[in-house]
Amino acid sequence: MTEWLVDAHQHNGPWPFPGRFGDVEMNLHYLKRDGIRAAVISSTEGIVSNMTRGNARLGAAIAGHPELYAYVVVNPTHLAASCAEMDEYYDNPQFVAAKIHPAYAKTPLSSPNMAPLIAEIAKRGRPALIHTWGAGEVRALANLAQRWPQWKVLMAHGGGDAWREAIEVAQQTPNIYLEFCCSAVERGKVERAIAALGPERVLFGTDATLFDTMYMLSLYREANLSPAESRLVMGENALRLFGLRLP
Repeated sequence: MTEWLVDAHQHNGPWPFPGRFGDVEMNLHYLKRDGIRAAVISSTEGIVSNMTRGNARLGAAIAGHPELYAYVVVNPTHLAASCAEMDEYYDNPQFVAAKIHPAYAKTPLSSPNMAPLIAEIAKRGRPALIHTWGAGEVRALANLAQRWPQWKVLMAHGGGDAWREAIEVAQQTPNIYLEFCCSAVERGKVERAIAALGPERVLFGTDATLFDTMYMLSLYREANLSPAESRLVMGENALRLFGLRLP
């Protein structure tokens, strides 16, 4: 494994179901314990209830922690407010990309309301992490990515149960990147993605603090990456995609 790791998919704050979810101190604990040099985090509050308050609280929480970067949570049902959030937080160098969770926004990726938001994200030249689960959502995201070929999108969870379809559409859509954090671990995802796409478009993500980072570290370590593949997948790809600097 590479001597440094970058986690492209973390969260901060509680979810609306039972679990042990942490504040920023838990994010920092996982980084220190597992040798993760940087992480990109989204606000759970911003995803599930209040976009503007969640983004603001996350910004305050990560201030002074240069190893923590953030996604601006945006919502297709609040287009003007989402644009205002991006314009405000992209002035903060710790906010590096956008985050969309279609299920909590109650707006499928195939909805006509999604394309205007993607257009605004793409116009600002920033990538996005988009929660993607199921073959229909995988295909819908591919359609959006093909409409804006200069825009780069990280498919969260690698399509979930439709990870095979995700790899297939990514082969045809060079601006799609994949990461594979998931509640159901299935061996072979990472290896097959690298074989199909090359190691340059596969990233490491854990879904912390929803899960312990060690859960997904084990999936990637079981992939038996070569040293060159490990450097890219476990760290360098995220640095390049998001323009991160290690502290």
